[in-house]
Amino acid sequence: MKILKQLLFFLILIFLAFSFIQFTKPIVKEPPLKGFFQLKEKPSLKYFTWRRWFSGEFQKTFSDRMNDHIGFYNTLIRINNQYDYTLFGLIHAKGFVQGLDRYLYEEDYIHEYTGDYFIGQPVIDKKLSRLKSVQDSLRAHNIPLLLVYEPGKASFYPEYIPRRFHPEWRSITNYQYFVQRSAELGVSNLDLNRYFMQMKDTSRYPLFPRYGMHWSLYGVTFAVDTLVRRIEAETGKSLPKFTINSISTSRVPWGTDNDIGELLNLVCPLAPTEGAYPEVVFPPIPEKQNLTVLIIADSYYLNIVEDYGRRLFKEQEYWYYNNKRYPYQNNNPPAYVDKIDLLAQLKKFDLILLMSSEINLHCGFWNFADEAWAAFHPGYQDPHLYRIENQIRNDREWFGFMVNKARQQKKALDAMIREDAAYMFYSNFSTLENKGYHDSIDYIIMNIRNSAEWLALVEKKAVDQQVPLDTMLLRDAVYTYEQSKKNH
Repeated sequence: MKILKQLLFFLILIFLAFSFIQFTKPIVKEPPLKGFFQLKEKPSLKYFTWRRWFSGEFQKTFSDRMNDHIGFYNTLIRINNQYDYTLFGLIHAKGFVQGLDRYLYEEDYIHEYTGDYFIGQPVIDKKLSRLKSVQDSLRAHNIPLLLVYEPGKASFYPEYIPRRFHPEWRSITNYQYFVQRSAELGVSNLDLNRYFMQMKDTSRYPLFPRYGMHWSLYGVTFAVDTLVRRIEAETGKSLPKFTINSISTSRVPWGTDNDIGELLNLVCPLAPTEGAYPEVVFPPIPEKQNLTVLIIADSYYLNIVEDYGRRLFKEQEYWYYNNKRYPYQNNNPPAYVDKIDLLAQLKKFDLILLMSSEINLHCGFWNFADEAWAAFHPGYQDPHLYRIENQIRNDREWFGFMVNKARQQKKALDAMIREDAAYMFYSNFSTLENKGYHDSIDYIIMNIRNSAEWLALVEKKAVDQQVPLDTMLLRDAVYTYEQSKKNH
């Protein structure tokens, strides 16, 4: 036993020595960790001051920085991750979970599927009614705008969702209501989510990979084929046709079929799983590349843009999340879309594709419908309150915070978002720029609600006149605003 202890102590000393050498002058090239994180600065004595020493700030900062740069840091992280995953089924990739039968999910897919992320009927109605107006206006210029609902992994594989999320308790979802209202409003759309669900039991190979978050590389071929046929119907123009020469199968996932698996940062590869990988061939028919296309889409289109898009279209412009320009979206800093004179930009294209997967529907098309509608209505600007709500829906961390807050307070998510947006608006009203008429009315209504005496008077008038309180609040706010304008 004594010899064993001495041997263990000796091995620890050797490891610490090699770790220090690796820290000062790396002798082993470690594979980088996958995922989105930021290492702290390398520890340095230049940070030392007597004030920081006696306050303890130097010791804490130096220790934190040392933890991120210790020798063999990446390897130690992988060993720890492997230990937790193998023995307890735990994964340390933030925002991802392992379901039944080793199926990996991005957690947001599950919350969209269960209805936790439902943003409310009024918001969706407004987004889609504006999109319909934009579609009609662009159609007058002979420019089709096609809304594409991409599929979601949770909808496709609800049977593997971890039971703790209670998928059987799901309520109305963004996807369900978006599709329903699109049909009712006559919004031209292609529902690839429904198409994938119809193929689920008959597809020869998986349309969604076990270890990936996007559609499988096999499933992409069906999505693109269906999309091409719909584009031809919308534009009346033929596009190049691709064929599949062969299909390779592999028990080791390729590319994005393993994009969640890579984020687990394990020592050992995940267990083998079936996947299929078509060899796609396009004929050399450049004369059929006659469409210039604008694509506003999420990361699902990354599987299409190079292998298919550049062969299908004469020119394609890809606005990644309606915010950054492909292929520069990951630059530091990224290249952002310039939306000055947006209407003129939209009119440059023969076709516009607005593509959103189930996981992103709570973002409401990343404000594209609002921006495009405003482009056709020069001089109009949305109230600040609505713009703050949009900011919340499009900020992942802020939105997630609101979901948890609504759950804790047992409120509808859309009401919780509006309440927090109202607080932000009211608190910062004096500093808001370019305030308009609706902003002033909203502010007066909030002043009424915050005054017990004023609110009581308005409530009495609402009862006397037999109108809803919200109607009476609006009337009093408008009257107050008009009187203030007269007095000035």
